[in-house]
Amino acid sequence: MTAPIRRSDPGRARDAYTGPTIHCTHWRDQHELDRLHVAVIGSGAALARVVPPIVAQARRVTVFQHDPIWILPTPPVPGAGILLRQLPADALGLLPSDSAPPLPGDPARQEERRAGRQGDSTAPAGRGAEERSSTRAPREGGPPHPGAGEVARGAPRPVLSALGVSGPGVLRWCAQQTLRRAAAANLRAQVEDSWERRQLTPDRPAAVRVHSRYYRALRQRNCRLISWPIARLAPLGIRTVDGVEHRVDCIIYAEGAS
Repeated sequence: MTAPIRRSDPGRARDAYTGPTIHCTHWRDQHELDRLHVAVIGSGAALARVVPPIVAQARRVTVFQHDPIWILPTPPVPGAGILLRQLPADALGLLPSDSAPPLPGDPARQEERRAGRQGDSTAPAGRGAEERSSTRAPREGGPPHPGAGEVARGAPRPVLSALGVSGPGVLRWCAQQTLRRAAAANLRAQVEDSWERRQLTPDRPAAVRVHSRYYRALRQRNCRLISWPIARLAPLGIRTVDGVEHRVDCIIYAEGAS
């Protein structure tokens, strides 16, 4: 039997959320949500597990996602879902990003990218000169320089060096690229709206999980995805950095789900 959700102590601070909150790793159908507008906050890995059953019950769901992940569909093999749930959460590791630009109004990620560009421009002055000198043709009569048309013995190949891989890392890099492309194709196939696909695309190396219901849940009419960063909690809901206050009846924190 499900339990009704009761509001929290009204004597809280005025700038805190005064409604009920739930912290969960796996949703266990222990609360009545059928008449509630629910906010779910969490990372992509946690939301992929928690959101689908909540969307199936609640009147309305607003998902506040941070750090999206790559998602692969569950293979259409009997028992595959049960087997995959037994694997460690980091079994597939991290996949490369899709180099997506930061979302508007996300100052933290924009600052990170700006700092990265400045870091590239502040490289040691002698480095560029050394690289240019290494590509010059050898003097007449002198020994050939490895940078003048051939690769030194034992040095990584130029193409692989540019990709940041060498030796045994080649197979790992190829496997990561294959999985990332498969996950990107899965996202395009399941999410038609280009803006929502952008919200669900990682812009940094991200985890990969196997789920078949998360994208489907986000497409439901009673579900809405918000990727604007949260500015603060308000007494009646959540205020994002774009100045919009999203009023909700309950907040569910999705934590540690994979």
